[in-house]
Amino acid sequence: MPKVEIVQRIHSPQKQVWEFICDIEKAPEWVAVMESLLKTTDNPVREGTVYWESSRIGIKDIETEWEVTYFDPPHMQAHECDESDFKATLTMRVEDNGDGTCTLFHTTEYQLLPNFRLMGGLIEALFLKRIMKKKLNESIENCKRMIESEFKTEGSL
Repeated sequence: MPKVEIVQRIHSPQKQVWEFICDIEKAPEWVAVMESLLKTTDNPVREGTVYWESSRIGIKDIETEWEVTYFDPPHMQAHECDESDFKATLTMRVEDNGDGTCTLFHTTEYQLLPNFRLMGGLIEALFLKRIMKKKLNESIENCKRMIESEFKTEGSL
């Protein structure tokens, strides 16, 4: 499966970053491909949470179901999607840097059209990897900006 990993230092404590990424209802505000959260079983997320989202990847609008399959607060969580035309595993890991900042590792492994590997692989190679990398970079930049802005406001109270 193709994989895109984004690593971002965030000038906020690990606890704030963890709480932010666990708030699935905020995800459409920072996840560049997520148009809306349609439904969730839990907020904040935990192991076993299932949520449905409407997303736009390239020119295609899709609705997908995701499940949080691994949850180790405040360090790591994994979300999996297993649809007929799209499979993905999203992993977010938060490491405390010991200086009031942390590093967010955001990794997405995905497979387009898993039942039609030749065609799916061709589309991945020609278009999707570039789009995914751009959109995931944008998402993590949004995440960083929102967390740092939120933490700065909380820290000044």
